[in-house]
Amino acid sequence: MDAPLVASGEQADLRPRQAGTAFRFGLPAAATLLIALYAIVVSRLLPGNVDVSWLLTVGDRVLSGERLYVDVAEANPPFSTWLYLPFLILERLTGFSAELWVGLGMVVLAIGSVWLSARILVRADQTLTRFVWAVPALVFLLLALSPADFGQREQIAVICLLPWLALLAARDRTADFRAGSTAERLAAGIGAAIFVMIKPPFSVLALAAPVLVLAAQRRSARPLLTTENVFGAVLTVAYLVMLVVFMQPFFTGVLPLLREVYLPMRLPVVDMLMLLPVKIFVAMAAATLAMAYPDRPDRDAKILLLAGVGYVPGFVVLGKGWTYQAMPFLTLGMLAFVLQFIRLRPQRDLPVLARAGVGFGLLLLVTTVAPRQGLAFVEPRGDLDAATAAINRIADHPTFISIGSALQIGNPLVRMTGARMVGRHPSGWMVNDAQVLIESGPDTATHLRLEALRADYTQAIASELATKRPDIVADDGTTGPDVPIKLHLTQPHATAPLRDSPLIAKALQDYRLLYQNASVTLFIRSDIAERN
Repeated sequence: MDAPLVASGEQADLRPRQAGTAFRFGLPAAATLLIALYAIVVSRLLPGNVDVSWLLTVGDRVLSGERLYVDVAEANPPFSTWLYLPFLILERLTGFSAELWVGLGMVVLAIGSVWLSARILVRADQTLTRFVWAVPALVFLLLALSPADFGQREQIAVICLLPWLALLAARDRTADFRAGSTAERLAAGIGAAIFVMIKPPFSVLALAAPVLVLAAQRRSARPLLTTENVFGAVLTVAYLVMLVVFMQPFFTGVLPLLREVYLPMRLPVVDMLMLLPVKIFVAMAAATLAMAYPDRPDRDAKILLLAGVGYVPGFVVLGKGWTYQAMPFLTLGMLAFVLQFIRLRPQRDLPVLARAGVGFGLLLLVTTVAPRQGLAFVEPRGDLDAATAAINRIADHPTFISIGSALQIGNPLVRMTGARMVGRHPSGWMVNDAQVLIESGPDTATHLRLEALRADYTQAIASELATKRPDIVADDGTTGPDVPIKLHLTQPHATAPLRDSPLIAKALQDYRLLYQNASVTLFIRSDIAERN
């Protein structure tokens, strides 16, 4: 006769289960921390990012009491400047550079965004707890997809948007479209508002695309009228009202210049669609859809792809083609692939098309991400370091004006030398760009407006040099000005450096050549040179 089932009274040994849990969560946590450390180290090794350096310079001047769009000209709405103010405040409080705080802040923001997104999704779908190893992969793509563009506004934007997308996917799992706690909804709304305010109006379609698709599928307005959408919209509208009421110089001084010079400098739509970032996104979307065959793509991947598709038109219409502007849709495309990949059935059960999607997507992911990591370590910075050393040898915290044809080397130089930018504009970009547009063969009226604009800004820069007498003046190097956007010019672009303009040359009579290389020409005021 069988013995009765009686409890032994001994406590079960939970150590194997605890060890398994520690291993399961410990390795992804350790990998995430290593990725965070890698991102910070690479950001410190790279030359200072041009746009981030300029916005840090602008923010520092604003904190010192200068007026945005009055004392210092900036082409972007004020939120771009405000975004970096916390890092500058920390710099002043601690003495550590704002660049270091940007690196640390990006890491904390990325990990926090992935954690919050995972928390929202796991509550809606417990099966996702099996894929904790995906967390370091997502953090890596958010932080290290393009090391040369680390800290850019677009990178911050897509990191902030992730919880909103996660909440949308979680809501889509429920019949009544309800998900997330109140705190999570408000956090997602803030993230969506930040995404829009960083890049209005092109970012709006990235939010609208997935929401409108879900609303059409459900034949309901619920996807539109969620807490996070309403809260994010209120924040965005409040920001726009504040901009209209308190930032009038942006509309009277900045927008006319952008309309005349910045916005017309764009590639044709066909050329934009042929750019590598767009091709990569389309290929990654195709790989993700193929990998899901014969089923529909997972809702998480679908929502990310829809948001990416919504961002592409803004990139194309703007027509610049700069890599950092493609970061949102490239990142969303690769995140969608990862989230679809974790849902794969065993390889032996996959149809041929799905296997092809897996192989092609993995190959595309590696060949896109890996070379960018290599470039991070071979990025040439000799010209920048040499120019920094030349300034540091002869001047301590000098005043500085850049008259170069683009932001490029001037803005990292200001930050690296501890200089104080006193010029109203970041450079003489508008003079160079006006000349490029003139050479593109516009109609007579546009030609005359551009000629007048070029003359007016040349005069303004010359007057500023004469009145402010900065210690250091930076211009283009021996390679000369370049065309910022490769337009189809009617004749070769051969604009002389701004220092060769008679008005500028006269203003520089009291300056001597300090240093020159292929990237930058530095002038120093004669009295400072004589003292040294």
